[in-house]
Formats: sequence, C-alpha cells, structure tokens
Amino acid sequence: DRNTLRNYGYFYLDRMYQELGLDKICEKIQSQTDIEYSIDDCLKFLCFMRVLKPNSKKASLEKGFDFFMEDYEIKIEQLYKSLTLFHEYKNEIVERMHNQLCEKYNRNTEILYYDVTNYFFEIDEADDFRKKGCSKEHRPNPIVQMGLFIDNQGLPVDFYLYDGNTADCSTLKPSFEDVKHRYASEKVIITADKGLNSGPNLGYILSSGNGYIVSQKIRGASKQLKSLVLSDEGWHFNSQHDFKFKEFIREITVPYPDGTKHLHRQKVVCIWSEKYQVKEKNARDNLLDKIALLAANPTKFKQSCHTGMKKYIDEYSVDKTTGLKNKTVTTQTELNLEKISEDEALDGYYLIVTSETQLSLSEVISKYRGLWRIEESFRITKTDLKGRPVFVRTREHIEAHFLTCFISLTMLRMLELRLKHQYSGRKIIDGLNSAMATELSKDIYSLNKRESVADELDKILGIKFDSRYVRIEDLNRYHSKILKSMYTTP
Repeated sequence: DRNTLRNYGYFYLDRMYQELGLDKICEKIQSQTDIEYSIDDCLKFLCFMRVLKPNSKKASLEKGFDFFMEDYEIKIEQLYKSLTLFHEYKNEIVERMHNQLCEKYNRNTEILYYDVTNYFFEIDEADDFRKKGCSKEHRPNPIVQMGLFIDNQGLPVDFYLYDGNTADCSTLKPSFEDVKHRYASEKVIITADKGLNSGPNLGYILSSGNGYIVSQKIRGASKQLKSLVLSDEGWHFNSQHDFKFKEFIREITVPYPDGTKHLHRQKVVCIWSEKYQVKEKNARDNLLDKIALLAANPTKFKQSCHTGMKKYIDEYSVDKTTGLKNKTVTTQTELNLEKISEDEALDGYYLIVTSETQLSLSEVISKYRGLWRIEESFRITKTDLKGRPVFVRTREHIEAHFLTCFISLTMLRMLELRLKHQYSGRKIIDGLNSAMATELSKDIYSLNKRESVADELDKILGIKFDSRYVRIEDLNRYHSKILKSMYTTP
C-alpha cells in the first residue's frame, strides 16, 4: 500500500534546498504573482523526485511518491504553469544559489571549468530550438546543446542552452560573458578540453583579461609543435619508465575579437603514458581491421566509412584498359601508410596548454584534472537523474526542466562534499531511497534498515537517530533537527 511506506531520506535534500535559499526565492516569486497554489511545493516536488524517483512530470504525479509528512496536492496543469515561472526567474534562482554557496561553501570562482554536451528529444521533426546536430551519443534525434560551468569544488555554477546545431566552440564566448558578469572574480582561468581550444576562443579569453588551461590536439598540430614534443630533450621519467613529462614556453599568434593579432607566451605541458600509448594503438588496430574487412568492396566501404577510417584511406580512380590512375569511373582504395606511421609516432602523448606561464607543471596538471568532475556531472545528470530523454516541448519548459536537473545535481554535489567524497552520487541516491518508514498503526512507524549514507550525514549534523520504532512526533523532531542543525563550512 503506497500509504503505509514513506520516504524520509528527502529530509537531507530539504536541508540542501534550504541551504541554497530556494525556499526564500520561491516566497519572493509567490509574492509577485497571483498564484494560489504553492510554488515552493512545485519546485521541491520536481527536484526531490528528480533525485529519488526521476520520471516525466506527468508520470511523477500519476504514480506518486510518498515523502514522509509531505502530501503534495499538485495538479499537472499547475506543475506546467510553475515550469513557465521557473524559466522566467531562472537567473534569479541561480544567482540566489550562487550567493548561498559563496557564503556557506566558500565558493571561489577564480578557476571555472566549462564543457558542452547535448540532450536528445524523442521527436521526428526538428524545430527552431531542437535541431539535428553532432550528437555526443551518435543518435539521429534532434538535440539541444548545453554548456555547463562548475567551480573548483565540483559545484555547478550555471548552465546555458543553445540550438542543437550550434558548434561546441562557439558556445564559450556568450556563456562566459554572462558568467563573468554575474558571478566571477576579477580574473578567471577557464579550464576546458580540446573541443573548446580554438584561436578565437583563446583570443577572446585573453582580450578580456582572463586566462586558460586547455588540452591541445597533438595530431593536426603544427609541424613545429610536433617537433618540440617529439624531441628527446627535457623529458623526465618516472622510475618505471612508463610515464614521462616535460614543459616549455612557446610564442603563438592569437586573433582578438577586434580583428587584431597578438603575440602570446604559452606554457605547454607534454605528457606521455605507456598505458595511453597502448590504448591508442589498440583503437587504431581495431580501425585498420575494419578497413581490411571492407577493402574488397569499395562501395560498401564508402557507405559505412566514418571520419576515423577516412583519414587512413586514399581513394583514386583507375582506367579499366591501362590500369593507370585517372578520373574514370572505377574507384579503388589503398591504405595511407605514411599517415598511419605518423600517428603511431604520436601514440601516448597528450598536451595541456595554458596562458598562466608562472604555474608549475604540477599546478597545471592538478588544475586541469579537475575537469573530470564536469564530465561526471554530465553523466550523473543523464543517467542517475535521467535528464534525458526530455518529455516537455516548449523552450520555456525545456529550460525549466534543465533548471530542476541543475538544482538536483547541485544538491547531490553538496552532499558529496559534506560526506568528503566518501560516496558517489549514485550511492547517495541509493542511501536516501533506503531511508523508509513503514506505518504500523496510526502515528507509529517502523524504520527500515537504511544504508550508511544517512548514518554518516547524521554524524556530520551531530544527530543520533537509531530507534527501530518511532512516533510521528519523533520524525517531526528529526526533520526539524536536520534543517536547523549547525555545521561548519566544508
């Protein structure tokens, strides 16, 4: 019976929700509208459900999920109307979250991590927003692009949505301009992967008085850079000789937004790993095996060929009578052995480049490695929070849907931080879902055995709650203690 088993694990989410000041911003929104139903209840319901039992808005209301002592009397039309409001107040909501995180979590925006992903929609026809583009998951569906900033603690800062056919590299400038204006310190060092590393992006960052730490493609780099990397000079090996690194300063010309070009000193950190070398060699060998299977059938090869294959293949036409290469009908293919050999020489190498030439090699690597948290944030949002597929249609509702995902992700990250990263986001979700109370009789509950996440959170909060049987007033007091207990900034 859905009325006899209730979740109280959301008490901890409620604490994070209040730490972010979302109850206060909902009060403000409520005061500025003539809406009678609770906007705060709508936002809580959407965010708590997104963490604990993610589903479509309609399914969430229809199937229901009983939070202890919280009976949300929300109709579907109210939920959709609230989404329109959340879209309208998105900037105020995120700014409130930012200010609270600065106060309670010592947020520092001198280093910001940025990356782009996309989300698919299960629709047949594209529209003015959801468009066909380069899907990260190689799906044919229309998509939207999302740019996300996080801070050096892994806490989300803000997100930006773009049309599905927008190139990743073109999202950085408008997103960063807004973030810098609303949240950031005087100088920000943007950290991003090689997809955002372009001359115009670096020029924009530098011209606005900021800095960067980004990865650099070695394949496709200039001959001069490849030569400097492959030179035997300057390398430092570990004791096993399966890892080496070096650094050097070079001068490059960077285009600024006003059309001028400027000479710029850039530190290059070069890293070679035997493990990465083996990985790249195996990937190329697998590709060459596929090419060999298709070589006997050029037409089939052309139909199935992707970019990775094409770079190792030369296509040419052969005259049927003389056997000489020319532009007649018959097409043949051959391996580009020179390109294969060139790529083999670069196996195992990767580069990080930065404008901050005063940073040590270890500092550059350490700061760059923080980028994995943004990649993990995308994974959590897509899988654990089931941010995709998206079941709302209008741009306003799509924006609001991702706002609830953003809030949910932030609450999870706050809990991870409080727990000193002992538990993953998935473990935290499972732990909160394990905190269930079974109603035995009126106002008497039996607490089911729960996972250790909740016990660890209680320790941090200085609360003890290990009874097997409790009255309703005991759970009320427990909830109140979680909301009001004092603990230090992580």
